[in-house]
Amino acid sequence: MIPNRFATEYPERCLQLLDALEPIAQDRDLFGTFSVMLASSILLVPWERASNRHPLNQEDGGGLQAALKKLEKQKWQAADFWAGNGPGEWRFSRIMGDPNEARDWQGEGGHPSFSVDANTIQRRSVGEVFRVLRNALAHGNIIYLDKDGVETGGARVQHIAFLSRYEENDEQRATAETYRLVTVREVDFLPFVRSWANWVVAHHEHDRELRVA
Repeated sequence: MIPNRFATEYPERCLQLLDALEPIAQDRDLFGTFSVMLASSILLVPWERASNRHPLNQEDGGGLQAALKKLEKQKWQAADFWAGNGPGEWRFSRIMGDPNEARDWQGEGGHPSFSVDANTIQRRSVGEVFRVLRNALAHGNIIYLDKDGVETGGARVQHIAFLSRYEENDEQRATAETYRLVTVREVDFLPFVRSWANWVVAHHEHDRELRVA
């Protein structure tokens, strides 16, 4: 069926697939892959379609667009889409140099990028985290990490890393590649995807109630 409102009905349909296929992904030990696959659609489609820069302007001036602008300013750890549930284990840091060897990642101040000292997630907004996730998903800048934050072939996935190219000034751009880094425990990523989709769908229901009233 062709949806009446793609930006909100699409994630609603994805939630149905999530419920149907999650047990299969768990049984086949493909939980991380399943989570990233869904995020590529459920996160990107509503967020991009609600952007005021999107050529398909169905959401222009609507409730979802206004709510998303408000949401982007909220702190990540206390965002509305968590609906009172804890966000799990997330990290936000930098990679000041070559991103190809995870064991060598260094953040600002020389702290290892995966370390507690480098983590700034507590002060990060939804907009900051979303932009890293969006860019990483769009460009394939995704790395699976083991329990120590290292990309070890054959090891069990414990964390998922998302990288987005970022330099703060011309000097940094001239001297090196640097990246913003968001990491999340594998088991915490799919609950986020579900929470985000439920938030979008809830705004669709709210807008529909307003139209009926």
